[in-house]
Amino acid sequence: MTSGTGRATSIEVAFLDDLADDAPSRAELLRALRDVTDAPGQDVFSASADQILTLAEADPDRHVLVVRRDGQVAGVGVLHPGGASDEMLDRLDGARPQDVVVFRGFLVDRHHQGVGVGSSVAAALPALVARLAERLGRGPFASVVLVVDADNAAGLRAYARAGFVDRGAYLDAAGRTQHVMALAVV
Repeated sequence: MTSGTGRATSIEVAFLDDLADDAPSRAELLRALRDVTDAPGQDVFSASADQILTLAEADPDRHVLVVRRDGQVAGVGVLHPGGASDEMLDRLDGARPQDVVVFRGFLVDRHHQGVGVGSSVAAALPALVARLAERLGRGPFASVVLVVDADNAAGLRAYARAGFVDRGAYLDAAGRTQHVMALAVV
């Protein structure tokens, strides 16, 4: 990938557990992930990195993704099999919760925004979901689903470019419009 400066950049997405198999490495990587911060005004689109990681640490069904750009931590996200809410499932034509992986808690660090990190991660999701199925020793998942705030134009564009289809919207508890987007992965 090439950045806006014409310089080639490398964006990689991997499971935290695949990158840090010893305690010191894991602690260092977790510190870097907790330092991921959004740009001003974006806090309505996602929880903080600390909140995302705290929830993942408390739930073994949440699998942390590490996003790196040119070797630096550039973002964090979570794949959560079986974690689809009723609002999501209602828009997925009878999908069973166990066949759906939710991509949630995705946060791109403010210093790495606008250079294709989000689009790269969106494009990588089908392969990551397939890898997750293998890790869990199960058959393939049918789809990956996510929720995007209606005011997050960059997110909506990135997911649509990656083949995600807008399955409808709902109002969240804060009264914000959220779009459910899904991508078949089988």
